[in-house]
Amino acid sequence: MKAAQVSSSADAFFTPIGNTKPYFKAAFEGFAGSGKTHTAALVAIGIHQRIKSKKPVVIFDTEKAAKFLKPLFAEAGIEVLVRESKSLADLKITMQKMSGGISDLLIVDSISHVWEEYLQAYAKKVGRTRLQFQDWGIIKPTWKAEFSDPFVQGQYHAIFTGRAGYEYDNELNEETGKREIYKSGVKMKVEGETAYEPDILVYMERFEKILGDDKKVWREATIVKDRSTLLDGKTYKNPSYENFAPAIDALLENPVERDAFIMPEGDTAMLFRTEEDKMQWRRERDKAIEELDGLLTRIDPAATGKGKQLKLDLLDEAFGTTSMTAIGEMRPEEIMEGYKKIGLRAVELGVAEIITLDDGRKRLIGKGTNRNGNGNGNGNGNGEEKSRENAEVKKVINKPAAKKKA
Repeated sequence: MKAAQVSSSADAFFTPIGNTKPYFKAAFEGFAGSGKTHTAALVAIGIHQRIKSKKPVVIFDTEKAAKFLKPLFAEAGIEVLVRESKSLADLKITMQKMSGGISDLLIVDSISHVWEEYLQAYAKKVGRTRLQFQDWGIIKPTWKAEFSDPFVQGQYHAIFTGRAGYEYDNELNEETGKREIYKSGVKMKVEGETAYEPDILVYMERFEKILGDDKKVWREATIVKDRSTLLDGKTYKNPSYENFAPAIDALLENPVERDAFIMPEGDTAMLFRTEEDKMQWRRERDKAIEELDGLLTRIDPAATGKGKQLKLDLLDEAFGTTSMTAIGEMRPEEIMEGYKKIGLRAVELGVAEIITLDDGRKRLIGKGTNRNGNGNGNGNGNGEEKSRENAEVKKVINKPAAKKKA
């Protein structure tokens, strides 16, 4: 059994640990001229070659600087698609197109300009020249929903760059008795948590030696954060893809396909019950019953004979009853746990399989089922082969029950 699947006897609320997000996400921050864009492009080319992608790289270009990267990508034989914009609305569409499969790799250069345009657009909409404290209760959640979450969860590799800015603090001067402001650190010019959302955060710096005969300019990359911990805290001079490769390999190795039956997150708000909530709870329960009924139909559309018996056996194994009335009295999350158990058990028995739809979603269908026919497996009404298959399945599915009685 694959690691991505859970045994039908296991608790369906949990899943085995595994790399269900095999996509590299990185952020490069630094002041102007520190090499953020160039280094991001080198890493993008390295990933493109590592995964053997045949698709173009997409660059969301806020600085109209992508044209300077053309020789790099041309030398690697990689096509590039560019969207020149600073609009979060355009970036949202770009990420949607990425999820649609237009490319395997996205570069956003730079996210600081998108953030600044986003704040200006909000201020203009609410008619303010200066943002107020209560505005951040709208600005931050909206940014997270429209950029941060889609960026992190998107099933594609992605890198964004951001301008660095100084953080300031103040302290009491013991000699003068006055508070003095000083630079306390560096941070990316973007919403506070955004820079730390990716797997790796890199701080880029520019150095120069212009006095004397031995003049030189170079860049250095310091790994501020690395989820793999392989590169955390390390510094590289004039960095290339090879410097980041160990962490990238660790993040991409042993990918596990997402479970088609993974349960959605519970709604914490439902813990606060009102009459409206109770009505919503009933709707969720009814929806869960309909989902369960649809699953059983996809496994075997037959309403009589072996197909019906197969579905009754699956219900009994998942819920301990074949009564839909009894199942209808269960909580929606219990019904969905049983839904998952039935789907996994059907795949385990070989009577169903999981397919990938055109939009990337996973769906379970009965093996041998004619999607346009009458459900007997060949569409001609005979159903002999399907009957023999269900007879074998009946033997298998009843084995555990027989042992249990013994």
